[in-house]
Amino acid sequence: MSTKTILFSVELKNMQITSGSFQIFGIVDNYVGAVNTKTGFQNNTFSAEVNENESQYYAVTVLIDGYTIGNTAYTVQGKPLSLLATFYLPDVDNIVKVCPESSVASIYTFARMTTVNDDGIVQMKGMERNMKIAYGMKQNIYRTEGRIGDMISQSPNGFETNSYPMFNSLCNLYYYCLTNPLCNTGKPFYDQFLEYAWHPSEKPNNNFLQAVRNILYDPFTNAGNIYQMLVGMEEIYENSLVSMKVDEDKKAPNNWTLTLKSNSSGAKNFIPSGAAFVVFDADDNAWIANNFRAGSGDSGTHCPVYKYDATPTDFSPVQGGGLLGVAFGVAVSPDKKYISFGNFGWGSEFNNPQEGSISRFYYKNGRPVSPSNGFTLGLSRVQGMEYDNDGNLWMASVGSQEPFAPAPVGVYPFDSEPSAVVVYLKPEKEEDIEKGPTPERTLICNEFPVKKLPDSDPEWCRTPYLKIFDVTPDNKGNAYVSCIGNYDKNNPDNCAFSAVYKVTIEDNTLVVKNYWFSDYSESANKQEGYESLRQITINGEGDVVVVGVSSNRATILSNDLSTVKGYYDTNTYAPWGVKIDSKQTVFLANFGHETDFKENLTLDMQGPFGVTMLREPSKPNTAMLLTVPTGGSEVTLANGQPLYGTQTKPKTPGSKLEPVQMQCYQPIMRLTSTNIDGAGNLWCMNNWKPSAIVDVLDNPGGDGVVIFLGIAEPE
Repeated sequence: MSTKTILFSVELKNMQITSGSFQIFGIVDNYVGAVNTKTGFQNNTFSAEVNENESQYYAVTVLIDGYTIGNTAYTVQGKPLSLLATFYLPDVDNIVKVCPESSVASIYTFARMTTVNDDGIVQMKGMERNMKIAYGMKQNIYRTEGRIGDMISQSPNGFETNSYPMFNSLCNLYYYCLTNPLCNTGKPFYDQFLEYAWHPSEKPNNNFLQAVRNILYDPFTNAGNIYQMLVGMEEIYENSLVSMKVDEDKKAPNNWTLTLKSNSSGAKNFIPSGAAFVVFDADDNAWIANNFRAGSGDSGTHCPVYKYDATPTDFSPVQGGGLLGVAFGVAVSPDKKYISFGNFGWGSEFNNPQEGSISRFYYKNGRPVSPSNGFTLGLSRVQGMEYDNDGNLWMASVGSQEPFAPAPVGVYPFDSEPSAVVVYLKPEKEEDIEKGPTPERTLICNEFPVKKLPDSDPEWCRTPYLKIFDVTPDNKGNAYVSCIGNYDKNNPDNCAFSAVYKVTIEDNTLVVKNYWFSDYSESANKQEGYESLRQITINGEGDVVVVGVSSNRATILSNDLSTVKGYYDTNTYAPWGVKIDSKQTVFLANFGHETDFKENLTLDMQGPFGVTMLREPSKPNTAMLLTVPTGGSEVTLANGQPLYGTQTKPKTPGSKLEPVQMQCYQPIMRLTSTNIDGAGNLWCMNNWKPSAIVDVLDNPGGDGVVIFLGIAEPE
């Protein structure tokens, strides 16, 4: 049996550890268990032998018993205080640092595979892929050998978000829980923090790491009060929230989440612009639907692919295979080996894939397997798409050639096609997935009952004005379809209520089984039925959940679409995306509404936006908004340029531009969707920049992805 001797160094600023104990655990399913019994140590270092033939991923818990500051000795009494480090054995050269930084980084990234006992011992258990992803993210925050990760400390993170300052504030919280002075409430600091941090009503927090783990269930409870505990205290770990260069009233967070932002495609001349949707392949790489070419309103011809740690793969960005103006559509095959993008088109007619198409790539190397125009059979401008468990690819074909923003005014000189649901059935031979669809294995449904006016009955017809946006299969042969809808005050024939349809495969034909029409009546056009529906999904009870941009809500429908069972409309701001994790937490990706710009050097949106999180769907009024505030630095692109480029500030709408370059301080922007990786990290798509003035005139598209660490259940 081969063993490796690891040296562990326990470090806290301004103090020397004099005594404590440690325990090491293997944390991958087949090798979960203690490497040693709880073992005492003195001074700041200890060593242990770890079996190289067993688990590759380990966690070490260190309990502190005594320490000195200067020449004064202290003994830890009362509730335990423990430190945590996680390590991947092949990565360890000699030393593993155990400190507040390693503790916070590990708790946040491994949270969904972690419980913390009342005695402070940390228990972790998961599959190797869970640990691979969590460890990769942990390295972005704090390296095993003992240094801050480049990703969290540099652009597009650093001080462009508040995550790096928050990380340092969490380390300061640990320090003061250990030294335990009286805090601003008059209570001992440690007791007050444990009381403030969320916990189940029947189970109070008993130690620091347990409290931090609980914060990731509810990061909002007492968020401001926790921040106030550090106000006026010496900043032991510098560059924390209290010293951010922002107004004092902007320093306190509304939630204690850590985020990482990634905005590089891997190629300097192909900056991500308009990230819309993401799926994960068999290697846990993230494939990002990318709308635009940065700096223009034209269709992008590239899509970034990130490794599990949110850094570009060596073949990113992918190109070819017909990629042109990908929209909301990207889907991964059930074996997770092939990724298909839906081509929609933006900007001038030369950047619109007239027939619509999908582009397909092989996961290992980004090799396109679709032809240079993509697979076009039955398609006309593709939006949402998803595979069912049988390997059939369901697609939303919009059909309408009327421009979507930010295209210029006018109509593309191509014929519109009826909005349709198109299904490419699984090829009879597995290897034929690279050959594309055939007519005999392509199903098309383009006739639906359409409601055109409030007082009219639905009429079965073909129309491009349904503007089918998304489709999600239930893996029982059915799929649910969401439609944006359309209102034309001059032509009732061009009207179509926002709608949801249930479609099924019967006798090799797509059949509409049920339908529901929106009754929303407060949209911008003041007409009933125009809710501008976007993503649709199915919850754990089989209900259908669909989000509406105009209505600021998600609607919950029975699976036969006969009954509205409720709404999620608290802390929602024009949601485009809906994601529900395996414990039924609802995440809504908010696009946000445009508001007037302020008379300052920014075009940033003034209204709220971010991710609406609802832990208890039975209590929709408890939904809260996850945001990512600025840390005080201007948001920049991956090439170091300002997010708004050379845009200048308008004095008033329609006036000449002043020669003052705009700055952006909103790191999270207009979101279109979220998805969850194998460690429970929530990937959010920054689709458009905060200001529509910039979006439409010159430079559309947000700048990549923002990832909330450990906030959801792993997929």
